[in-house]
Amino acid sequence: MGTVRGLRCGRCELDYPTDVAPAVCKTCGWVLECDVALPSAPGLDAQIRARPRGLWRWHEFLPVADRKTVVSLGEGDTPLVHAARLGERVGIPRLHLKNDTLQPTGSLKDRVNTVACSHAREVGAPTVATSSTGNQAASIAAYAAAAGIECVVFIPEATAAAKVAQALAHGARIVRVAGPYDNAVALFREALAVWGWYSTLSNNPWRNEGMKTYAYEIWEALGRAPDWLIHPEASGGAVAGAWKGFTELRSLGWADRGPRMGLAQAAAAAAIVHAYERGLADAEPETPGATVAESISVGRPALAGRALRAVRESGGAALAVPDHEILAARDLLARHAGIFAEPAGAVSLAAAIRLRRVGAIAPVDLVVCVVTGHGLKQLDAAHAAPPGPVVSDLEAVKRLLEVR
Repeated sequence: MGTVRGLRCGRCELDYPTDVAPAVCKTCGWVLECDVALPSAPGLDAQIRARPRGLWRWHEFLPVADRKTVVSLGEGDTPLVHAARLGERVGIPRLHLKNDTLQPTGSLKDRVNTVACSHAREVGAPTVATSSTGNQAASIAAYAAAAGIECVVFIPEATAAAKVAQALAHGARIVRVAGPYDNAVALFREALAVWGWYSTLSNNPWRNEGMKTYAYEIWEALGRAPDWLIHPEASGGAVAGAWKGFTELRSLGWADRGPRMGLAQAAAAAAIVHAYERGLADAEPETPGATVAESISVGRPALAGRALRAVRESGGAALAVPDHEILAARDLLARHAGIFAEPAGAVSLAAAIRLRRVGAIAPVDLVVCVVTGHGLKQLDAAHAAPPGPVVSDLEAVKRLLEVR
């Protein structure tokens, strides 16, 4: 399993012991990173390929020392689909979709929570807890149930009912908080200081290592790094984590380069994009507006600095897309690639279409868009409504379908 040598600040390059809490740099406030000792066994890449499929086949890279504490629901190794029909339609013939809607709980959050819950078991935590826009709550509740650990989640009052239902089904204790997500975070932090739960927020360095697995899986599937990897973003953790994974692959000599990282946000909740456009090293807090992409509606992105560094080091881009483009991308995914995504999950495709339109993505580029959450998690009125009238005879079918 992985060996954590300590924690490190990516900005100040200061080292900390693994028992520091909260896990942020005392000098600059950046969230610390796990310093995982990279494996050096000859032929390890071939050994990994021969193992059973799943995220934990990469266990040497992940920050859990005791294999017996691993909590897994079969996450990882989601399909990387060459969406040729959709790609031709949007002018990106080599478009690939990393379909994380097929994770055990239907979203990318399973990548981080399998690691977080495994570490919680390793340190003997009796309760795991989080604040969430919905997907994180549903995911950590499932992993806590599998581990036999108590779970508490704080959610905004307007969280999609399907995501709340998932968390409740797994036995989580739900605290609904008035107002937007940042209110839920603030109240959660107050409660955390009182009760000392194991936090699975994005300032947990162990949790964040799960996002590296995007890089490993995409590299293995393609045999190379893509030209672009585009991801919907809230806290910045997915972009930062994937870039760290590609950096590790390059350090081992397994990959010769990394992709250009595309960071995609909803226009109404785009604190990281605004920092990128202004040349800032970190994002400034903002109050998100209303957006259909509720899963990524965050005003205080904890890992923005690391994500911005990844975008700039890779020569990538950060951009925000309005709701009408997000919904259009969601419909394109469903009708031309067969993937039903929640709106936040389609933000990556919306961004790719924009980048292709302005020429940042070339026609020959191999582009991977991550689709982060299943459409069943957030059904809108159009999808939830009955599909037309009820019929009882063939003549009515002809009229309905307008066929002869």
